[in-house]
Amino acid sequence: MKKILVLGFLVLVSATFNASAAVTGKGKESKIAVSTHVDKTAVWVGDRLRYTVRVLHDPEIEFVLDNLTKENVNLKPFVVRDISVRQSTFGANKKIMEITFLVTAYETGQAELRIPSFPLYFFTRVPGVQRSQETAAESIPVPLTKIGLRSTLTADNVRPRESKDFWQFSSQRWMFSLALGLAGMAFLGVRAANRFWAWSHKENPRRRRIPRRARHRMLQDFIRKAQSNGTESAEEQVQFYKELSRFLREYLGELLETDAGSLTPDEIETFLKERGRDGLSAPVKTILERCEQVLYTQRGFESARNWREEVHRELGRLADRTRH
Repeated sequence: MKKILVLGFLVLVSATFNASAAVTGKGKESKIAVSTHVDKTAVWVGDRLRYTVRVLHDPEIEFVLDNLTKENVNLKPFVVRDISVRQSTFGANKKIMEITFLVTAYETGQAELRIPSFPLYFFTRVPGVQRSQETAAESIPVPLTKIGLRSTLTADNVRPRESKDFWQFSSQRWMFSLALGLAGMAFLGVRAANRFWAWSHKENPRRRRIPRRARHRMLQDFIRKAQSNGTESAEEQVQFYKELSRFLREYLGELLETDAGSLTPDEIETFLKERGRDGLSAPVKTILERCEQVLYTQRGFESARNWREEVHRELGRLADRTRH
């Protein structure tokens, strides 16, 4: 009886010690946690698969990344196409590293493939110790990952496709289909012909040119009106040069049959010389440059009154040269 009590007491003490050790082991947090992720659970032969290894670790852990190249990492039966590594912080006292593999498999005749396990090497940094004095590198294995392999092959018990009956066409069916297709094509042809007829016979409005005498009379009327405009205030000066620039560009547009509203004075001068109007290029350029200096420079309106006599003189030259 006494031996039985002693034996029971020893068993109880051993169980208590093992339970305490188990609790202590669970309470100790691991320094490295490895997980794997894939963007597809099954692939066709030749498909590209993105395989990511995510490692959560303490800050003093430093991984060796030099060997993570396409030539050094063996993931057979998968072929490694590309490897990228991204590291960042995670929370207050953790770091995370993600290694992304772009892989391809060409295996056939299997239901699934396995991405094999491979080691990750790391150092544990100790404060105050140089790297050359650190301990040898340690390693942690990456767990293997299973990937399903799709196949287009039929099962053995399926009947061959040649045994399937073909849909037989009768003469009435194909004649009806032919007639329906011809009717649709005829309808489309009639619609296209109507549109082409309407487009070819559409009368486009033509711009009527103003006769030479009428253009000269317009210029003379504007000169007389401009001479009567006020010259006292800056607003009147600016308004005069604005109306002068607009009228002269419209006049040149009628004379040269072009859009002169968007051309610069230099471009208008070149255009006049190309059209054989050399005598008009000098007064036109002078007038337009004075207008732009008054309208678009910061202090141009201060010289507007001084240029007024010159502008009227150039307008007179322009009127004389456009008379013939």
